[in-house]
Order: sequence, then C-alpha cells, then structure tokens
Amino acid sequence: MSTEPVEILRRHLGYPSFRPGQEDLVRAVLQGRDALGILPTGGGKSVCYQVPALALGGLTLVVSPLISLMEDQVARAGRAGLRAAHLSAGLASSVKRSRLAAAGSGRLDMLFVAPERLEMSSFLAALRPADVRLLAVDEAHCISEWGHDFRPSYRKIGRLRGRLRCPVMALTATATPRVREDVSTSLGLRNPHVEVRSFDRPNLSWWVRQGGSLAERVRDIHRLLRRVGGTTIVYAPTRRAVEDVRDGLAGLGIRVEAYHAGLEAAERTLVQERFMGGACRAVVATNAFGMGIDKPDVRLVVHLQLPGTLEAYYQEAGRAGRDGEPAMCVALSGPGDGRLAAGFVDRAQPRAGTLRRLLAALRAGSAGDGVVSTTSTQLARALGRGSTVQDAAAALAALERCGGVRLVSGRPEEGEGTDAPPSGFLPVQVGVRTRVDLSVARHLRRAAVAKLRAVRRYAGTRGCRRRALLGYFGEQAPRRCDGCDRCCGQPERKFPTAQSLKPWIGT
Repeated sequence: MSTEPVEILRRHLGYPSFRPGQEDLVRAVLQGRDALGILPTGGGKSVCYQVPALALGGLTLVVSPLISLMEDQVARAGRAGLRAAHLSAGLASSVKRSRLAAAGSGRLDMLFVAPERLEMSSFLAALRPADVRLLAVDEAHCISEWGHDFRPSYRKIGRLRGRLRCPVMALTATATPRVREDVSTSLGLRNPHVEVRSFDRPNLSWWVRQGGSLAERVRDIHRLLRRVGGTTIVYAPTRRAVEDVRDGLAGLGIRVEAYHAGLEAAERTLVQERFMGGACRAVVATNAFGMGIDKPDVRLVVHLQLPGTLEAYYQEAGRAGRDGEPAMCVALSGPGDGRLAAGFVDRAQPRAGTLRRLLAALRAGSAGDGVVSTTSTQLARALGRGSTVQDAAAALAALERCGGVRLVSGRPEEGEGTDAPPSGFLPVQVGVRTRVDLSVARHLRRAAVAKLRAVRRYAGTRGCRRRALLGYFGEQAPRRCDGCDRCCGQPERKFPTAQSLKPWIGT
C-alpha cells in the first residue's frame, strides 16, 4: 500500500484533496511528531487519523467520548477499508475479549475506546501486545477544565502515552487559546505540530431574535421553515421542550421528528435515518443529536434558546451549511432564558455548600470501611427540599471529580432530563474519603459561570456577531461581516423577512 497521504485519501476515502489543515496534521504524525488540530465543525477531523491508520499499519487507538460517536466512526473507518471496532460497557464480555484479542494480534487497524477504559488495568494488560502506531484523542477539549464538556478521565490519557512509543494526535473543533494550552500540557505533547484553522464559516449567517412564549417561538420557527429550504435542526434545552416544539410544528403541517436521550435506541436510530434520508423536513432535538452528523443540506439551525456555552453553540450551529452553500444559524433569546441556563450550571457544577451537605450525609451513613450503600432518592433527600435524583447524580459526579468519593458499584442516572426508573431510585455504593479538596469544584463552577456570561454578551452585543464569536476563540475579524443581523441592520425584535434572508437562502 502506498504511504503517500494524498494517494491514500483519493483511493480509500474518495476525496480528491485534503481540506485546509488536514494534510499538515497527517504528515506530522507520519513523521513521528505529535500534533494538535483545531479544525472547525465539519472540517473532517476523522480523516486526520484514518489516513495515518492506513499509512502506518499496526493499530491506531482512538479515544472518543460517546458510544454513538464511536459507532459512527467505526462505520466510516469500515467504508475506508479499515478493520475497526469499538469497546463499550454495553457489549457482551465475549465480544470485548474477542475485539481485544484482535487488537493485540494485529487483526484490527483501529480501536475506539472511551477515556474511562484507559484506567482499567485489565484493558491496559490486554493492550500490551498490540502494535500501537498512533494514539488519537478526539473531542480533545474534554481534557481541559476550561473546555465546555470536561471529562476527568480525559486528563489521565497523558499517563498512557508514557507506555506507548508512538505519536499522539489531539483533535477538536472548539478550543479557546487557554484550552489549547491545557490540552497540550495534559497530554504531554512533545514539540507538537499545531494546526489552528479559522473558525470563520463565511457561508453561515448569525442571527439572534427576541423570543416570547414557547408557542410564539414555535410560530417563529414555522415562519423560518416556510422561507428557508433544505433541512432544519431545532435545538431545545429539555426533552419536554423538544416534544412540545415537535408537536407544535407537526400541528402546523411540518414533517418533523423528535430526538432525545429518553427515546429507545431503535427509535433514535430510526429518527436519524429519516433525517439523513430526507424523509423529514426538520428534527427537534436536545444536544444528544448531532455527534457524527454530516448532512450537507442543512440550511437552517435554530436554537430555541442559547445553550450555556459559546463552544456548544458554535458546534451545534455549525452543523448548518456543510456543503459550503449559504445557511442560517438563528438563536431565540428572551429574559427568562437565563434562569434555565443558570439552573443547568447549578446542576452540572453545584456550589461548594451543596457538595459539603451531600458529603456530610454520606459520611454519616458510611460503614467502618468508609463505604455507604444508598439510593438516588436518598441522595436527593440529603441535598434538601426540591432536589431531584438528577441533582443528586450531578452532585455525586462533582464529588467524584474532586476525589471526595469513588463509586464502588452502580451509577445514578445523570444528565438533563434523564428519567428515573419506575422504582424511583437506583441503588449505589459509594466510598467516602476523609479529606476532600473542593477547589476543583469551585474552579469548574467559576469557569461555567464565565462561559454563561460570554453567551449573554454574545446575545446582547450591539456589534458584529461574527466578530464576537471569532473573538471568543482568539481570532481577529473585521468589524462588519454583512452576514449577521447586526451588520444587516435588522432590529432584534423584528423577525427576518424574505428580503433580508435573500442573500442566505437565495429566495
């Protein structure tokens, strides 16, 4: 097989040429160098490790945060002629053993794993005979406490690189200069080739409109759908909002689907297939939808309200216009939205007082060995009146990040809108440590609050929205872009007319 990157790209992946930034990253790791790539959403990050996997031989180990994303990446690798597999907790033990054996004996080209698996001694032992030629870290912003999707296990990946004599490639679409530095330091990248491509997507226009009640916002979305062709994604903050917006649009005659983590896996797959196949005009979804989605004709992405970080907004809105044709990113924003966003911050990054209260309750119930058997319901009671099992799960996760507890068995349901099981509780065993440093929790909360303030500044800016977004990611931009509501002179309370949309939708 040829080791020339461009020839591999054409023969195996079917692309005539690399996108900006891809080839330099590929050639860096082929020369044995570490690499850090910040490529915008839709910039083709997977190509950056697929081509080296084909050129280097041996095993490429890819760290990826979500099972759904790993499954999509495995499918893409297979289409490129790579023998690829993933490991996840939901697989049968026999399947996991078989895949590990295949990786160790050279019968796999790529293995996708979650960062938590790298902490398992059994996995590391099984990996020892494998000929690992490249360690790729996808969604690398998860390493940084200043990233928008921090995962503590990501910070431990750097320990693995000491065991491997191969280059490391870290990739992400959304990283501020501070996050880039943190990623490089945490992974121990050695004189890496750093490729930071422009965050600007000139074909996207950026709009923020004043939103009213849910019914009013549904009508606004319907008006947009009547004026903009192609496919639309509508992001909503909660499962209930997803279903209410879906029902509202369906009642107005739109072929629309709903997608959130509360649906059965088979139904989520069906919705995604309908979306990709063009069987529906729009999908209303939580942020559970979109990882690995690469549909070229998304002409419109609407946010029912702005998310808690500009990184998340840029990533989600950036699923529009991946074919390079004009597309719109519209966020509806109102005075009451801040309360819901602040509530998400309180849940994801609880205050130190909340954590101390939970820690005291756990210590009071622990046995002599420091292990307490409890339930999600009991944990919620310990937090105080009005707390839910989801609040308890988030607080327990925050204590785990601080090193204050360790989960011996079980794991409470966590995440926005997760349904409690029919019994109303989930059993869990928790090991409680005697000394806890809550400074990590305070730091993460400060970072989350700072990001929320940045979102509010973006929504309220009187200047160019493109300039505000690019400036947040450390990139200079002209004062005017003629591609946002501010530069087009559109009052924030006035909804876009067909004439004002014309440069972006070709009406």
